[in-house]
Amino acid sequence: MDALSHLYLNTAGLLARVDDTLAHWGAPETHQVWQLLRRTGALPGDAVAGLSAWSPQPWREQADELRRQAETAEAVSGRAGALRGWEGPAASAFQRTADRFRHDVVAWAAELRGHAAHLDELARCLAAGRSRTARALARVAGSAEAVLLTGEPDAGRVAAGMLSIAVAPGARLPGVALAAAAGARLDGAGPVSWALAAADIGAALLHEVDVTLTELDDLLTAGPVPVGEPGVQHAPADHRPASTTLRVDL
Repeated sequence: MDALSHLYLNTAGLLARVDDTLAHWGAPETHQVWQLLRRTGALPGDAVAGLSAWSPQPWREQADELRRQAETAEAVSGRAGALRGWEGPAASAFQRTADRFRHDVVAWAAELRGHAAHLDELARCLAAGRSRTARALARVAGSAEAVLLTGEPDAGRVAAGMLSIAVAPGARLPGVALAAAAGARLDGAGPVSWALAAADIGAALLHEVDVTLTELDDLLTAGPVPVGEPGVQHAPADHRPASTTLRVDL
C-alpha cells in the first residue's frame, strides 16, 4: 500500500464532505474548480478514489511479459536458416525464406520491446501522479478549509501522524490556503464559506489528477516506438492531440 492508498483510507470522510458540499452548494462562478471538473469529469473525491484504485503494477507486469516474448523470438530467429550441405536452387530458395523469416521475427521482437518500454513509461507516469496526488491530499487534509468542512480541529493530523511525506517549506497548491497551525479555524461558517472551502480543496486535488491524466494522454497519443538494432533510426513519434477515454466532459 503506497502513500496515496493509505491517505485515501484516512481522508475518505473529508473527501466525501467536499463532494457533498460541491454537489449541494456549488462553488463561486469564476472559481477554477469548474474548469477542472469539466476536464476530469469527476468530483474531487471520486477522482482521488479512482486514482487510488488505479495501480501501475499491471502495466509493469505486461511489460515484463512482452520482454520475455521478445527474448524468445530473438532466440528462435538466431537458430533459423542454418543450412549445412545444401546446394543449388532449393538451398537458395530456402535461404531467402529463412532470411525473410529472421527479418520479420527481429522486427516483431523490436515491436514487442517498444511496447514494453511504452508500458514502463505509462507506469512511471501513473506512479508519479499518484505520488503528487498523495502529497496534495496530505496538505489539504491539514488545511483550514478541511477544518471548516469537518468541524474537527485535528482533522489534518491524520496524514502528518501516520505518514511522513516530504513537502517543501512554504509550498502551496493552487487555491488552497494552508492552516497556520493544527487546529486553525475559520470564522463565518456557513454555506458560502463551506462552498468556497470545498472548491479550494477540490481544485487542489483535481489539479494533480488533471496533470496526471494529461501526461498519460500525451503518452498514449505518442504511442510506442520500436526498439531496433543498434544504429537503426526510427521516426519520431507523432505528438498530435488525440481523444482518449481517460476523461469525460461534464
